[in-house]
Amino acid sequence: MTKDAKIIIYGAGAIGSTLAAWLSEKHEHVYLLCRGESAKRIREKGLEIYSSPHPDPLERKGSRIVSIKVIESIDEVENPDVIALAVKNYSLPEIVKSLEGKIKKDTVILGLQNGVANQRSLTPALSKGEGAELLFGVLAYNAWLDAPGVVGYQHKGVLVIGSANTTQKKELKNVAAIFNIGIETFIAKDWRNVAHTKLMINLGNSITTLLGKNFQSTNRPDLLQKIISNMMLEGMNILKAEGIQEEHIKGLPSWTLLKASAVLPQLITAPLFRKNLKKMGMSSMAQDIFSRNATDTELDDINGYLLSLADKHKMDARYNRAVYRLCKEQFGKAEFEGMSVKDVWNNINLK
Repeated sequence: MTKDAKIIIYGAGAIGSTLAAWLSEKHEHVYLLCRGESAKRIREKGLEIYSSPHPDPLERKGSRIVSIKVIESIDEVENPDVIALAVKNYSLPEIVKSLEGKIKKDTVILGLQNGVANQRSLTPALSKGEGAELLFGVLAYNAWLDAPGVVGYQHKGVLVIGSANTTQKKELKNVAAIFNIGIETFIAKDWRNVAHTKLMINLGNSITTLLGKNFQSTNRPDLLQKIISNMMLEGMNILKAEGIQEEHIKGLPSWTLLKASAVLPQLITAPLFRKNLKKMGMSSMAQDIFSRNATDTELDDINGYLLSLADKHKMDARYNRAVYRLCKEQFGKAEFEGMSVKDVWNNINLK
């Protein structure tokens, strides 16, 4: 299965494009399912991919072109072994509908969304299929689209896959072997812990998006550190109350480091925070807001979900509640360009 596997990557966003490129360089039967301008550009010119510390057209001088097989329907590939859904949670209902009656027995569906909402939307729908296997994955790297068919990434990162079904060990091993050829892939010890560990890291996407495209150049990194570190600390405590334990994901900061950033004096922690701030790229949430002028985001699936757990356990979560409220207020504005860190800080500390 590993060598001759037929793999469909559904979606030509930053994640889908990078996965398709890395896998296509190692596998013969990799197909990128996309339409419109993306399909046209990749068919005619190939997929352009490059590595850079952050989005910068000048860095594309080190880019390479990868030839990728493009399809516009899963019907174009007979009996695919794996269909990786590299789309956002809000796109899943439409995707699931398009897959109805087309999923073959023993095909593995791999959900690659942030958060845990994909488990609620994919599990009931695919359980009605003809024996399809449902797995999930989280990716630990930052990538972005410069244009359809042009994608950059900071570093290759890792893929962690898992399942809520403990009987799917064989399927997990097979998929890990397939993807490991293109990207370092691990099998989660406990998928629930992995999904929530990644979700907590994704909480920061809301505040960096709220600050706009130039959040890295803020003149108040001290306040930004306080906001992000306290959001993470609240998230950590909420997840612990829910019974979640940290599962280390290679390339992501540990809970110990995140807690230290919140509770230790900034004289000690500020240099590391500012160093990491320079490495932060535009999040997937920010790309939705600023690059595609989208009204749909992952805000409710990530931040809203965490706050529902806080409500369940009667926990305050002052920082997360304030940032969530501000995002709700600001993201819908036609001319939204971002708030200042000081304004966000003042909103958090309103009596």
